[in-house]
Amino acid sequence: MTQDELLVLIDRAVAEGWQELDLSGQELTELPVEIGKLQQLESLILGKKVEGYEPVGNRFLEKVSGNNLKTLPLELLGLPNLRKLDISGNPLESIPDVVTQILHLKELILIRVELTEIPEAIAKLTNLTQLILSNNQITQIPEAIAKLTNLTQLILSYNQITEIPEAIAKLTNLTQLILSYNQITEIPEAIAKLTNLTQLDLSNNEITQIPEAIAKLTNLTQLILSYNQITQIPEAIAKLTNLTQLILSGNQITQIPEAIAKLTNLTQLILYNNQITQIPEAIAKLTNLTQLDLRDNQITQIPEAIAKLTNLTQLILYNNQITQIPEAIAKLTNLTQLILYNNQITQIPE
Repeated sequence: MTQDELLVLIDRAVAEGWQELDLSGQELTELPVEIGKLQQLESLILGKKVEGYEPVGNRFLEKVSGNNLKTLPLELLGLPNLRKLDISGNPLESIPDVVTQILHLKELILIRVELTEIPEAIAKLTNLTQLILSNNQITQIPEAIAKLTNLTQLILSYNQITEIPEAIAKLTNLTQLILSYNQITEIPEAIAKLTNLTQLDLSNNEITQIPEAIAKLTNLTQLILSYNQITQIPEAIAKLTNLTQLILSGNQITQIPEAIAKLTNLTQLILYNNQITQIPEAIAKLTNLTQLDLRDNQITQIPEAIAKLTNLTQLILYNNQITQIPEAIAKLTNLTQLILYNNQITQIPE
């Protein structure tokens, strides 16, 4: 889009009272001062995430439709109704100063903009409810994050963060915390303060232990800790009775604890690619399960208790050491997918 075409579009947006202006994927190198005319604008999209991922170096990054903007005009400060600003896919390298002065912003999204740090000035944006800074090169979450007490969604996946700071405990309104694909080694005790969390995703990190503090997160419906270095599922997991999805694949877990029986709202239990040797009888209590994935473990036997999981539609057990399929499995009338190859089964019941 040429600057003349953009000016025509801005004039049209003013005349028609547009509340959203999407300029993603237009190869823009600058934003004209005339953007300040859009007094009614609530959402400005200068780049955005699109469906899919693409290989970049040794990582797969989210696809974005951006522009070539390196700076933003001060006229953005004159947009009194602006609540959402998406600048994804622009070579900014840092969050522009003007952005941290738009104090009424509620949603700020900067995916793949080559950020290396979150500035202290982010603390000014106390009205933010959503902050998404994924697919950058951020190494640290600053203490200033503690000022953003209205945040409900914080997404910092695909960065180089090594530590979750104690300051995170101040974000008590968070419902979604996604820090997947970083280099985090520990879940701090401070996580216990985030009692409104419904989704916690710390997959693809270097975490070795699930702390007892996790038991405080009783509103969690989704817990994703796949591809870490976790060896044990703690008894504290039993407190998370609202969980519907528990994903711990790609770890070094050897045992499914009896405490799992307390998670009666689970619909998905994903534990593939671990070192599990036995499916406990307690699994029979999870009567809402629709998906049970235990492939790539060291399981030798399918217990009869599985037959009580009458809502199961998907049972995946390939790449284990199973020798026999109980006849009760045949009674699971809702089961549409049963995958058992690469075991040692000699006979399949009718």
